[in-house]
Amino acid sequence: RGERMLDAHGGEEKSVEGMEEVYLGGWMAVRALFTGCYPALGHLLQNHYSARFSAHQGACSAILSPRLLRHHHTATQPQQKRISEIFGRPDVPASKLVAQLVQKLPGVPKDHEDVGVSMEELEKFAGWMFETHGERLNRLSPRKFESGRELFEVLAFPLEEILR
Repeated sequence: RGERMLDAHGGEEKSVEGMEEVYLGGWMAVRALFTGCYPALGHLLQNHYSARFSAHQGACSAILSPRLLRHHHTATQPQQKRISEIFGRPDVPASKLVAQLVQKLPGVPKDHEDVGVSMEELEKFAGWMFETHGERLNRLSPRKFESGRELFEVLAFPLEEILR
């Protein structure tokens, strides 16, 4: 409903009702994925990303969630299918639908460069996260990370690829 309301208002920031519906829908989608992957893994990564790069938590969710969903697709397929069904597009990956929704949200940073994070900084961050919190990341992750490099590749995966 929220996505349709935003579409009807052309993504105008004054569509408060549309934004509230998107927010509510987001929380419902997060609960649909409650598998130990998200929100726990996403929350851990987003808290550290937010602290490291001074990015708002909402921006962190917008930037990282589609990438994490994509990485965990095979391990959380039933839960992600539910998200796709909620969007009314059961044959479209949840990562793509979430990325498309984020693209419609006014005033929300959509990618790393929107919050001033370079690929070099992101790579250092991913290495540090894995080195410092790798065991915890993998406890929360249905699809384990093998290295900081792999985590970087997940976090840096091009949104254009997800949106195709």
